[in-house]
Amino acid sequence: MSSRMLSLYKLNPVGHFNFFFKNTKKGFRIDQNFINNQHLTSPHRRLLISSKRNSGRNDVSANQETNSILGNVATKVLNCQDPDAELSQKISYDKVPFKVVPKGSTRPLSNKNTTIKPKSELSTLISPYLKLTKPNLTVLVTLSSICSYAISPFTVSLHELLFLTMGTALCSGAANAINMGREPEFDRKMPRTVGRPVVRGLISPQQAYRFAGVTGSLGCTMLYLGVNPTVSMLGFLNIVLYAWIYTSLKRKSIINTWVGAIVGAIPPLMGWAAASPLNHPAAWCLAGLLYAWQFPHFNALSHNIADQYKQAGYVMTAAENPKLNARVALRYSLLMFPLCFGLTYYGITDWVFPIDSAIANGWLTYLAYQFWRQQQKNYRDGAKPTAEGIALAGVHAKQLFWCSVWHLPAVLILAMLHKKGQWDRLWIYLGFSTDSTSSKPLSSY
Repeated sequence: MSSRMLSLYKLNPVGHFNFFFKNTKKGFRIDQNFINNQHLTSPHRRLLISSKRNSGRNDVSANQETNSILGNVATKVLNCQDPDAELSQKISYDKVPFKVVPKGSTRPLSNKNTTIKPKSELSTLISPYLKLTKPNLTVLVTLSSICSYAISPFTVSLHELLFLTMGTALCSGAANAINMGREPEFDRKMPRTVGRPVVRGLISPQQAYRFAGVTGSLGCTMLYLGVNPTVSMLGFLNIVLYAWIYTSLKRKSIINTWVGAIVGAIPPLMGWAAASPLNHPAAWCLAGLLYAWQFPHFNALSHNIADQYKQAGYVMTAAENPKLNARVALRYSLLMFPLCFGLTYYGITDWVFPIDSAIANGWLTYLAYQFWRQQQKNYRDGAKPTAEGIALAGVHAKQLFWCSVWHLPAVLILAMLHKKGQWDRLWIYLGFSTDSTSSKPLSSY
């Protein structure tokens, strides 16, 4: 019994009373008047209390940090901010209780005279001119020329391919720069084009024209010296067609869509002419494939923004005649079948190509048919379309547009894979063939 009595903690009555008296109306103070209270000042109990308090603080700070990150992400997504536009939300370092070191910097930001380094002057100068070329469209134009060069029956060389690629890209960029320089007052009326550099004042129309003159001249010269004069002439012709004729017709007649389709059909001819003569019928089948593809692609795109085109002063088939817009998309989707067959008939691809390309063409044609059928219902007997009919037509147009985005590369890749004689060496190695078959001589056409 006496041993138990000796092991009890001795409490100091005065210190114990003083501790609880001073903390009745305040927060719990761990470090106040614990000197004589051995039970409350034991290391295990103090560590437990401290860990609970720290864990609570950590939970609160973690929740606040998570909410802050989610809030920033949600704000950027819902506001649909342009990456080049100035952000409306700015970070303030005035109330941060610690020093912040941005990524890539070795000096901490102080609360006074805080400066954030802007983009480098070189990137700030180059970026507007790069956007002036419409990079996505330029890449598509260049790829169509490269694919045509690869499909052509004659031999190809790396030297010609490099000059063809760079020259075609420069010519396309020049045409797009002139197009933007001529239309800033119209482009600022459309949400789709309001972010273009000339509209935003980053580049003046005169600067765009000078840039186009330099890139166009350089592109045509590279094509003339590195490929041949025919390809150089086609590149110059495409600049004229797109920058002057097509751009002018956009505000006058719906024929502009057909002229724009010719512009899209010339790059495959450039690729073909780099290695093979243009009197081969398959060259025009390939150009016709790119020409026909423009209609389901652009007509579906323009359908959902037809009102924007009309308000900006552009004359487009989707706004002027919605039934014709859908009918033309279906008509040229059907034209894909004989054009793909023509590549095989004239000895460029094997006889498997019309079969597997028909899968991609059938997918495109089916969606074009749905779009056309819905527009026929919407405007039957001169009636006005209902809200439900307009919504369904918009859905079908969007499906047709995205199908066209995948359709063109699929058909071109299939044509390159099924190029006649492409797999002869493999068949000979496997023992299925003893002699490679050559395509029909070009002189017979």
